[in-house]
Amino acid sequence: MKHYSKQGLWFCLIGAAAAATHFISLLLLVQNLKLTPQLANPIAFLIAFIISFIGHFQFTFRHHLHKWQHTLWRWFFSSVSAFILNQILFINALKWLGDQAYWWVWFLVTILVTIISFLLGKFWAFRIKDANEASHD
Repeated sequence: MKHYSKQGLWFCLIGAAAAATHFISLLLLVQNLKLTPQLANPIAFLIAFIISFIGHFQFTFRHHLHKWQHTLWRWFFSSVSAFILNQILFINALKWLGDQAYWWVWFLVTILVTIISFLLGKFWAFRIKDANEASHD
């Protein structure tokens, strides 16, 4: 149980750092570069992805058997899938509530998508393969 608590703590810390990076990037892109929230959000996601991957690879799901190149693509796919869900929810909520609500809509959507991201990371992207599975890669 201690391992899962530590892993959960690292996931929250790294995720919070990536989410803060995403949110600050979103704010800067909207307020300083005058991009629409819908356009700024994917750019901010890509910036935050770098923090997310490095942090989760080094701390959350660290294991000596992980090859970063293989894991990068799995985590990228997981993150992009979660982001697509995030963007769909984000855009639809903005249509309903208006662009002025972008900052709190982003927070609510991010909480939901974070849960999905953890599950994809733990059980697929950073999963440790057993000997039988390793022979099929």
